[in-house]
Amino acid sequence: MRFPNAANGVKKIFTSEILELIAVIATLIATILGVITLAAAQAEAAGATITAGLGTVLLGVTAAILFVIAFIMGLVGIINASKDESSFKIALVGLLISVVASVVASFFSSNGTVQSIMNIINEIMQLFVTIYVIQGIIRLADQLNRGDISAKGSNLFKVMIAIYLLIIIANIITMIFGGAAASIVAGVIAIVAAVMNIVQYVMYLSFLSKAKKMLAEG
Repeated sequence: MRFPNAANGVKKIFTSEILELIAVIATLIATILGVITLAAAQAEAAGATITAGLGTVLLGVTAAILFVIAFIMGLVGIINASKDESSFKIALVGLLISVVASVVASFFSSNGTVQSIMNIINEIMQLFVTIYVIQGIIRLADQLNRGDISAKGSNLFKVMIAIYLLIIIANIITMIFGGAAASIVAGVIAIVAAVMNIVQYVMYLSFLSKAKKMLAEG
């Protein structure tokens, strides 16, 4: 095994992404219920508002817990992999910036503009992290003469950019326009982005699975 640290790191990143996929699915359902809650509130349907609102909260909490566990595993994985490939070090920097943005957003929860800006920064950094994880694997694959893995990684970039652009657009709409109507529009866009995000996660997991096997054999 030429890259034991990267092999161990990618294995942890793979597990982290599985947990995050489950969290994303929970978030998707929570987002749908959130849109229903807003629509029901505007229609003054009290029963539907309470039911959908409760479901949104429960799924949101579950997703948050899974995201925290996934984050920790992903962080450890990136740190391990960075010992064999420098691209993971760049991914680590992006991950830390993402954490800072999330913390700032939580402190300014009452300020929609600041929170939206921090959310946009967070999403951009998440894209940044994923790109450099893929880049790191591509560079390792090149050293192991695995052109198939390199090509698969390159194809992921296009899908990811489209997904994160939708997420950023949803945040911008909420930041600029605000209000319930804008939140509903942003929620619909977020649902579309979440569905695409699940597709991206499946593709990413497939890529990580092949990379994990490649590094274990290499």
